[in-house]
Amino acid sequence: QSCKPGEGASAHTVMVLTMEDVKSIETVAHYSHDEDQAFCMLYGEGVFDTIPIEADYTVGDMKLWIKCHHKKDDSEYDLVGPKGKWKMGAGSEVLQDEQVISDFMGDRFENKWLMQLSLFPKKKNEDTGGWESTFETIEEWVPPPPEEAWDSEDDDEEKWKAEIEKNEAEG
Repeated sequence: QSCKPGEGASAHTVMVLTMEDVKSIETVAHYSHDEDQAFCMLYGEGVFDTIPIEADYTVGDMKLWIKCHHKKDDSEYDLVGPKGKWKMGAGSEVLQDEQVISDFMGDRFENKWLMQLSLFPKKKNEDTGGWESTFETIEEWVPPPPEEAWDSEDDDEEKWKAEIEKNEAEG
């Protein structure tokens, strides 16, 4: 796919890369851990790609890459990632263009673990014609301790089937 020079992401997008830079960033077919190179998976809205990233890449850079390689206008989707700084159960939020990926991914970036940003669709406001976010921030989630996460009734198939029937009857 071709990316035309001067055809960047929207004017408000903050980035360190140029259109020429993102043209040269190629996807990796099969991710494997690399101690020297960090990778980020971009997922959603027809995009399912893993690309190498560097410490100074911003959310705006990812939007530019998506525009270049998938012809998607960043006014029609949000990029969603960890709320605050990545940790298990951190929650999720819409990311701002100026946010530096290595900053909010923290250990995931430092250890070169695979990172993911999700594309989430916006909807067009019929009255204003503008695009509006449909993503609702997900607060931090702390899993229950193992002894509370499962009980012996979870294996009761009859109880499980009765619950399904009740839920379907209630709509």
